[in-house]
Amino acid sequence: MEPGETKESALVRECMEELAVRISVGDVFMEVLHAYPDITVRLTVFHATIVEGVPTRLEHKDMRWITPAEIPQYTFCPADQKILEKLQKEFKAGV
Repeated sequence: MEPGETKESALVRECMEELAVRISVGDVFMEVLHAYPDITVRLTVFHATIVEGVPTRLEHKDMRWITPAEIPQYTFCPADQKILEKLQKEFKAGV
C-alpha cells in the first residue's frame, strides 16, 4: 500500500499495474496473519469482479485460473494455506 491508500484502492491499483484489468472490490473474504521465521505478513482477501480488460501477465512469469478442486495440484506459500482451506470448504459446501 502506498501512503494514504486504502486496502481496496491498493488492490484496484495493483490489479491494473500487474494484470491490466479494472476491478470492482466487494466485501472482505477473510484476513490472515502469518508469521514466517523472518517476517510476519497480514493478508486481506477481497471478493472482486473484473469490470474491464482481460488479465495479462505484466509482472509475472505465469498465471492461471483454477477451481478450488484443483488447489492440491499446485504449490502455494504457507501464508496462503488458511485462505485455500476456506475456498475448498466453501466450494464443497456449495457456498
